[in-house]
Amino acid sequence: MPTFQSNQSSLTIHKSPTSAAFHGFVRRLHLASQSDDPVLLAGEVGTGKRQSASTVHNVGSRSGGNFVQIDCLGIKELKFEHEMLGVLNPHNHQLRQGAVALAEGGTLYLHEVGELTSACQTLLLRLVESNTYSPVNSSDTYNSDFRLIASSSQDLMAMVEHGKFRNDLLHHINTLTIRAPSLNERRDDIPDLVRSILMEMSMASVKQLTPEAMEVLCQHKYTANILELRNIIHRLVGTFETDLFSEHQVIQSIYAGTPSSKSERVIEKKSQRSMLPDFKGYMARAHTHAATASWPGEGSLTVPSFVSPINAAYASTTYHINPLATNAEDDLETLSEQDVADDEFLAAQMAGQAHGQAFMAQHFNVSAAPSVGPMSRAAASSLGDVVNPFTALKAQERDYILKLIEFCQGDKKKAADIAGVTLRTLYRKIKQ
Repeated sequence: MPTFQSNQSSLTIHKSPTSAAFHGFVRRLHLASQSDDPVLLAGEVGTGKRQSASTVHNVGSRSGGNFVQIDCLGIKELKFEHEMLGVLNPHNHQLRQGAVALAEGGTLYLHEVGELTSACQTLLLRLVESNTYSPVNSSDTYNSDFRLIASSSQDLMAMVEHGKFRNDLLHHINTLTIRAPSLNERRDDIPDLVRSILMEMSMASVKQLTPEAMEVLCQHKYTANILELRNIIHRLVGTFETDLFSEHQVIQSIYAGTPSSKSERVIEKKSQRSMLPDFKGYMARAHTHAATASWPGEGSLTVPSFVSPINAAYASTTYHINPLATNAEDDLETLSEQDVADDEFLAAQMAGQAHGQAFMAQHFNVSAAPSVGPMSRAAASSLGDVVNPFTALKAQERDYILKLIEFCQGDKKKAADIAGVTLRTLYRKIKQ
């Protein structure tokens, strides 16, 4: 059966708009409610298109009639025909009314109209063109009187160009086209939306977020908009027993809902990255400080000055690396032949850095450092004076990854996790 919209207030419409994008959206909805023209609501998933359609109905001239909605997601042709037109029972001749009859004098809302099959689109086209319909198994014809509001999170014009949506149907349903702004376009509204969601929850009406926690929500990149924000707040309330939620708790609630097997390690990775020294452009800074840094084999190790004091203890093992060391997670029994080959190539890359020194000697008249053993301080200083600061991006990326692997004491899996790439991608970037 077609469903009726409840009288529950719309969160996204009944809040006073703060952002310019949402203010313009509300104004266009108000103008649309003053006419009976068909409305097409476009926008991403979770932007409140269903609530917007209900609002247009409630403040319009047809508010005295029913607001009937049909969800077009995955609906089959026969079911769509029954739900729209109704069915006459051939045995007892009883007519079960469809959405068109129920929406008489009111509004018919089609959610995600772009999901309709070609046959369903043809049926809808006949209905809106003729304003007449016949129930299934009936020869009687009835006139229809409803306002049509449709919504879609897809680009219907692009679907028309690819032959997936009827061009004539599109021009029948998009007399008024209104795009719902995404939550990323209306970040100024997020604090009000959060408070509204908390007020809806009786157990959480007195709960609040710290300014830092609210800032995390305001800066988060939303993919499901208000639906995602609502889930984050509900997850926050259902997980932590406190009346004042912190920044860390909000971050945990955000990433606890990511559909990934690695979601439990997201916070740990963030912590690991915050402990890393800043490797961006570290070669230039290393050249600057090469003369003052102590190298292995020349006394105690001095952490380069571009590593902050907070990270000094964590980074103290950076230069004590065995590039051929293996990790328990990289057991050959668990790796494919390609992985083993990549592993051997990576070891060769790390062990053969003398090739780079030979390149510098050839192109910049610098004597190549010994292929085995640490570079002397004088050689490092000389190299820093003449090295070309302009290198290819791929070379910088490869150098960064090699340094990151050294930082992780040869643990390539850990290095890949911190860099946010897969182990195979790490191998591939080293080979570029």
